[in-house]
Amino acid sequence: MLRTIDDFLNKFTMYRFLVYYLGAILAGALVLSLFHLIPVQPIAILSTTAIYIVVTYLANLVFSRLLKVHSNPESTLITALILSLISGPVSIFSDPRKAAIFALAGLVAIASKYLIAIRKQHIFNPAAFGIFISDIVFGLYSSWWVGNIWLLPIVAVGGVLLLRKINRFRFVASFFAAFVVFLMALSIIQGLPFSMALQNVAYVFLHTELLFFAFIMLTEPITSPKRFSMQLVYNVAVAFLFQPQLTIGGMNFTPEEALLIGNLFSYIISPNFKLALELKDRREIGNGILAFSFDYPKGFSHELGQFMEWTLPLSGMDSRGNRRYFSIASSPTEAELLIAARFYPRSSSYKQRLSDMKRGDEIIAAELSGDFVLPKKSDTPLLFIAGGIGITPFRSMIKYLTDTGEHRDIVLLYSNRSNDQIVFKDVFDAAQSTIGLKVAYTLTDAASAPEGWDGSVGPIDAAMIEKEVPDYRRRKVFISGSPSMVEDMKQLMRVSGVKRSNVRSDYFPGY
Repeated sequence: MLRTIDDFLNKFTMYRFLVYYLGAILAGALVLSLFHLIPVQPIAILSTTAIYIVVTYLANLVFSRLLKVHSNPESTLITALILSLISGPVSIFSDPRKAAIFALAGLVAIASKYLIAIRKQHIFNPAAFGIFISDIVFGLYSSWWVGNIWLLPIVAVGGVLLLRKINRFRFVASFFAAFVVFLMALSIIQGLPFSMALQNVAYVFLHTELLFFAFIMLTEPITSPKRFSMQLVYNVAVAFLFQPQLTIGGMNFTPEEALLIGNLFSYIISPNFKLALELKDRREIGNGILAFSFDYPKGFSHELGQFMEWTLPLSGMDSRGNRRYFSIASSPTEAELLIAARFYPRSSSYKQRLSDMKRGDEIIAAELSGDFVLPKKSDTPLLFIAGGIGITPFRSMIKYLTDTGEHRDIVLLYSNRSNDQIVFKDVFDAAQSTIGLKVAYTLTDAASAPEGWDGSVGPIDAAMIEKEVPDYRRRKVFISGSPSMVEDMKQLMRVSGVKRSNVRSDYFPGY
């Protein structure tokens, strides 16, 4: 079941899925409004949505051309749809003044992406910032009308799928946990009995904007921290400010104010940036596998195993969009920044453009993220399990250890369909002879094994792991590969008795 869901989700980028998700909420709201199940008129929903789409599109067009910055039209549309769902719907015919203020909110939202930005990356959630400014200047408060029990099924189901897509269940769960603790505590401090405090919690989850806020607004990758340790601090801060009963200095915080304060805090503890990189070299390193190298950016640093979002200018892009996530395959000890990707005969428009890149062509790298990093304790025994192009973060780690001469107890199990798809073998061979790395290769297509093949054949399974790594239960296990391969390996670790805390998997949204 989960594999079927993942296969469906991987047909879209996060941005394209968000467009469909938000569109589904608005479509559901239109149907419900026809039956008077929600307190808004269909014409008001359509009018407000049209205002935001037109204004944000035009504003984005102007700012991107004036500042000569490549933009993502899907991101702009997402901002427009979010604004439509949190502003009180209005008909341009019945209340033109309010409609004009909404238009200004849309303009401010897009302007914030370009003008309130450091190192080409915006700091604040655009929709929240647009609404906040309209509140401050015109006193027009957001209604967050999406927080309605009739819309809850669409918001909840779509939200769960989104979290599956972007791998942020733990992120949102920590926010909900902090929110419930604070809400219960404030309710009891104010003299409510425990049962009524629980009723407060249920009411907020079912009848307010909390789920929409958490699924859509809080999880925006650009304006939230990239490491889970920092995400915990961020979520606790936002959950506290989000409390409906909280009053500080005689004022309550609106959801957008709570989020914007959190965004600022996020930037302080986890600054974001964009890098405009020019391709230095492109080469085939395996059958259907290309490596792309760029000069190592000045002042840039990353932890071994992290990934980034890579954006290409595309016209006529398909449903997969113009952004992908790739692990950094290079080590900080090298002069070049390296990524690698697998290409198929019928690749997406993004992969086609990437494969056609020439020396000097530009790509934008941003959102350095990930907790799939080499442990700091050098005496921790490790098991690396890689499938196909999932080898890239391990290449970064092992190359660094080799270059620095750091010995660690590491076993690498590396699975590929055929021998000609094994990449970075030179790095692993060097590591075997210099720092004691143990490597075991396996080919899932036994018929493709070349004559004299001394590795294994078949997928990585319990028998192979037991043979190659008898002490694997005491090791920290790192798994990287396709979503299906990662899930299979995690399940194998569970049934083999490996502690869940000892298993870490890499994340490839839209693999």
